[in-house]
Amino acid sequence: MKRILVALFIFAATMLQMAIFSQFKIQAGKADLLLLVIVALGLQNEIPKVDKILFSFLAGIIIGFISAEPFWITVIIYTVAVYFCLILRERLPQIPLVSMFFVSMVFMFFHLEIQSVYYQFLGFQIEFQYSFQNIILPSLMINIIATLPVYFVVSEIRRLVYPSLEEM
Repeated sequence: MKRILVALFIFAATMLQMAIFSQFKIQAGKADLLLLVIVALGLQNEIPKVDKILFSFLAGIIIGFISAEPFWITVIIYTVAVYFCLILRERLPQIPLVSMFFVSMVFMFFHLEIQSVYYQFLGFQIEFQYSFQNIILPSLMINIIATLPVYFVVSEIRRLVYPSLEEM
């Protein structure tokens, strides 16, 4: 039941990203709400590691089939981001917000850079400077703004679905 509730939350976040957050643009950059949700889920202690990995696969497959990029890019990026969250959560358990900022920025950069390299491989003429100035930096700015609200919403969802012993 817990997995179903979190999967429904991921579906709702996907719908929000496609319907609302895709309209918030700075130049050509957009927020990646689902990456932020997956990173925030990865930094929650009470959620089992297997569930975190399953949720990253689910989110990657959903976005991969909805968007124009191949689904394997999002599946790999989201799964590696969750693994990185697990490593950071074990090493730095006291500062999840700093870890959230760091992981979301690093993997947003890698995701957009891999995406631009993929499009160059397909034959599109995208210069690195253009993609960095008009896509990557604006996307990072929007994600920085959205990081805190997403982390707190995911923390509340986690408290409802996976309550700890102190919260019961």
